[in-house]
Amino acid sequence: MRKRLLQFQSTLCRTKKFPYFIIPFSCALACCVFTLIFCSQALLAEWIKDASQNTPVCTAKEEQHFPDLVSDGHGGVIVAWRDMRNGNRDVFAQRVNANGEMLWGNDGVPVCEVPAAQSWPILLTDTQGGAIIVFGDSRQSARDIYAQRIDANGALLWGEEGVPVCIEPSPKDDVKAIPDGEGGAVIVWEDSRHGSVDIYAQRINSSGKPVWELNGVPVYQGDGDQYDPFLTTDEAGGAIVVWWNISTPDWDVFAQRINAEGAPVWETGGVPVCVAPGNQGAPFVVADGAAGAFIVWSDYRNDPNIFTRADLYAQRVDADGKALWEKDGISICNDPSNQQQPDGISDGAGGMIVVWWDERDIFSDIYAQRIRPDGSPVWDINGIPVCVAEGEQRQPHLVSDGSQGAVVYWPDYREDYGDVTTDAIYAQRIDANGKSLWAFNGIAVCTADGSQMMSRGVANGSGGAFIVWVDERGEDADIYIHSVP
Repeated sequence: MRKRLLQFQSTLCRTKKFPYFIIPFSCALACCVFTLIFCSQALLAEWIKDASQNTPVCTAKEEQHFPDLVSDGHGGVIVAWRDMRNGNRDVFAQRVNANGEMLWGNDGVPVCEVPAAQSWPILLTDTQGGAIIVFGDSRQSARDIYAQRIDANGALLWGEEGVPVCIEPSPKDDVKAIPDGEGGAVIVWEDSRHGSVDIYAQRINSSGKPVWELNGVPVYQGDGDQYDPFLTTDEAGGAIVVWWNISTPDWDVFAQRINAEGAPVWETGGVPVCVAPGNQGAPFVVADGAAGAFIVWSDYRNDPNIFTRADLYAQRVDADGKALWEKDGISICNDPSNQQQPDGISDGAGGMIVVWWDERDIFSDIYAQRIRPDGSPVWDINGIPVCVAEGEQRQPHLVSDGSQGAVVYWPDYREDYGDVTTDAIYAQRIDANGKSLWAFNGIAVCTADGSQMMSRGVANGSGGAFIVWVDERGEDADIYIHSVP
């Protein structure tokens, strides 16, 4: 229509058969029509707020799994996932703007389509509106680690095939990564090149070049096996890494700091975070804003029967690896039930916020605690309830709300009936005082039919979050996203 109006206007100008006022009128009419069309398209791009519908990111044929996302720095996000549309496992990505519009075409753009399996992408900001994507890759038979950088327009910056992080011919697993603060990334993983499971790390710069030794440097290489590495920034271009160690009769938690040059800062083998009797495992680490870190783990020291009751403990270490709280940590929650799968973030005021699932009321619920820099609890002893709805709630995660509180999100099974499993995703915002700001027991993120799983979130800059997940409401697994609240 706009093209025909412009052609009509051009004809009037050439023939000069109409009064002069007709020309600006036709131009104005064309602009109005164009504005209406443009606005209607923009309206179509708005977020779908209905939690039973949601906004599709990728509904391409075959299955999509393992989504991750990162802020694009302009109010939107970049999402990446493993994609089976080509018959093997590739990595695809999409950029979603602040209005919920897909910017990189229908169903995203390829990040890696090498004829081999790629898996489990991890997204980091590149500080330039794009993202660094770290992923597993089997192009050389062993599961290696590769990375790619994608700019704000969806263009690949590190070649068509990405750059190798580690291609040493041995199994590599449980990859984690963080930005290095200079447009690059620090990556850690479990590595079996010496027979046992060790922890290795690599830093790549903003050009995709390795900064440390080819195929990585050992964070810990010694007796026994080390599992579940987790890392945070040391605020100086390096990282603080934690893991659990089974080289002793019990499982213990250790940590090491790697500086910007890839050299260990603390004692050989890392510093002991917790070597209490019983088993400790599944640690995570949060930067404390003072070049040290908070470390939280599941702890079985009070378990009379092995692996039936876990408590949550924490420790703070300074930049030199010195423990600042009680030896072997302080209790976050030691209610005589079972607490599992903790996750945490900085509270923005020198402390941290931790969430977990908790079985103190028969079914697993979601609880949270805020900890001051000295280790004392801000909220109720053993935590406050975030969701105590009927049925099971598990695997909570959280992002900052930007006001010393958090947005917590989790898979929710409150509508399970008999043999019918009804998956859903719910979320709640808690403020700095532990008060729930949204509806009691949370608001629905997704209540569509089918399974919803593998949810990941980032803050949306206005006290809420963007949450992405794998969704099986259709014929196969797709990727959906929702903006809450």
